[in-house]
Amino acid sequence: MGIETELKAPTFLIAVPQLIDPNFLRSVVLLLEHQDQGSMGLVINRPTDLTVGEFCDSQEMPYNGDGSRPVFSGGPVQPDRAFLIHDSEHDGPETEVVTPSLRLSYSLESLEIHSQSPPDRLRVYLGYAGWGPGQLADEVTTGAWLVSQISDSLIFETEPESIWELALRAMGIEPVQLMHSGAVH
Repeated sequence: MGIETELKAPTFLIAVPQLIDPNFLRSVVLLLEHQDQGSMGLVINRPTDLTVGEFCDSQEMPYNGDGSRPVFSGGPVQPDRAFLIHDSEHDGPETEVVTPSLRLSYSLESLEIHSQSPPDRLRVYLGYAGWGPGQLADEVTTGAWLVSQISDSLIFETEPESIWELALRAMGIEPVQLMHSGAVH
């Protein structure tokens, strides 16, 4: 993975240690949309205490997979709205191709389809991270975020508490090399 020079979605945003906003402290965001009107992404390394099985039960649908997997907090905006990141061939309602190997689904019908026959690579997120017009570009320019290529293995195969550090190392950056001077809000 290398540092990207132009901000385009999809990509990873990696918070620098100086970004002390509790919603983004040591977070890695899968940036899904970046346009003049604003930007949207999912924090991929914030598991909650809620399990996928419990969440599906709350939606009155059985989950036919490993229900003990955590649901993740995708960000502070609309925390009651669910988003699925998966690698299935599901092209149902409100499903978009993110990369050739990743899809984003955000409908109850998609959740029901995935709860009946869950793919091995599935993450459920509640809420999302959002930025107004120009806000994210300004934050990247001021150094609050590092921009890197997406890694499916970081999303699906890495323990959440290791994602931030491994994302930095994939860029050739040792986390201790990042200076802790001056906070970025």
